[in-house]
Amino acid sequence: MTSLASYPAEIAAALQRRWTAMELPADALPAADAVAQLVDTMYQASLLREEGSGVRCRIIVAPPSEFAAELSTGASQLHVLRFTERRDFTPHQLRKLAAAAGYYRALLAVDQNADGQLSIWGMVITGTDWVNRVEGERVRELWLPTRPVIHCVGPGHLIAAAGYSRILESSGGKLLTDGFDPFRSSWLSHQFRQVRTSLIEELAELETDSSKTRMCDSFVKDIAQSVVRRVLHLVRTRGHGGMLVFLPNGLESNPLVDRWFRFRVRFEGDDSTLRFRRLILNLMQQGRRAGEARGLDQVTWDDYLQMRHAELAQLDAALLEFGHFLADLMSADGSLVVDRSFRLVGFGAEILGDSHVNTIHRAFDLEAINAVPEPADSSGTRHRSAYRLVSGLREAIAVVVSQDGDVRFVAHHKDKLTYWPYLP
Repeated sequence: MTSLASYPAEIAAALQRRWTAMELPADALPAADAVAQLVDTMYQASLLREEGSGVRCRIIVAPPSEFAAELSTGASQLHVLRFTERRDFTPHQLRKLAAAAGYYRALLAVDQNADGQLSIWGMVITGTDWVNRVEGERVRELWLPTRPVIHCVGPGHLIAAAGYSRILESSGGKLLTDGFDPFRSSWLSHQFRQVRTSLIEELAELETDSSKTRMCDSFVKDIAQSVVRRVLHLVRTRGHGGMLVFLPNGLESNPLVDRWFRFRVRFEGDDSTLRFRRLILNLMQQGRRAGEARGLDQVTWDDYLQMRHAELAQLDAALLEFGHFLADLMSADGSLVVDRSFRLVGFGAEILGDSHVNTIHRAFDLEAINAVPEPADSSGTRHRSAYRLVSGLREAIAVVVSQDGDVRFVAHHKDKLTYWPYLP
């Protein structure tokens, strides 16, 4: 085997350490030299281009026997196809096959032959739910086995996972071992703290009985995040891209809004724009009553997911429809603008202002303790618009979905214009 660059070798060693530390199945990870070859080959492929586009692909390291049921009955969500002839596991072959095995919908299946040589034996079609899956659904099944999965995202940018569970990421010369899901950050939760507090206080005013059952403080956060995750899933799947902008409550009537946005449609600021808040309050009321019937002192999100109640099911359906509605509004050219309570302000919003942003900081941890500057011009038009908006309107938060499915959260944080990739 050819000598490995030190950088991929370090990634491979970190992957092995993390696999062991996370107590993942030891027999699912190949020997050290094979892991090194897997990472090195994917790293080299990430530096290649095919017809002007960079190579983006995923591989899963597993034998055909791992998918015996899918191959024989088709009873799984996965669609597994075997090649009549195996392909060598090389950067060149990955470059050739990447377009057919679309990054968001399929993986190339790799394993070792009797001689220990790695080769590509087929494709595993997953659909987009592997990355867009909505956490907190009442029924959620994950179909991919706990086997090594390596993502080639961009030049020198790799993600290693065990099935759907992210293990580490390598980008820009840095190894990231924490899951990169901005929804799990403290800074984002803090931005919506007053909204959660006001909803819990309003619930207390509505519920005048003597019940001691209360809703967990994070319940509102979990509901809101489940809706936004669903919206991102839908927008990604449609392949059009879009932008969702959160403004502070009360700012929707401020003249600043007209200075920064030109709306295709602006909504009247009456109670009809607060449907999400009403749905949340109804859900909290029903959830508290169901929790009281179960003898719970506190109702958490996990408790709610276990509940089977007709009125809760109706509210679930209403939230699902609301998520589809938001995704539809995001599909229009321009931005969907809401406040922290999800009050609808308008959609199809063109971001105004001629200020120029030179630098954006890429967060390398959820709280952006480590952030590295990048040229803002290296991003697309939609991203640059978001940078310009948040740079000028510092209390705004923008969530940008590009046409290729990349998602970034953009905010002004610790006196820096910063973005967080959404890599759950």
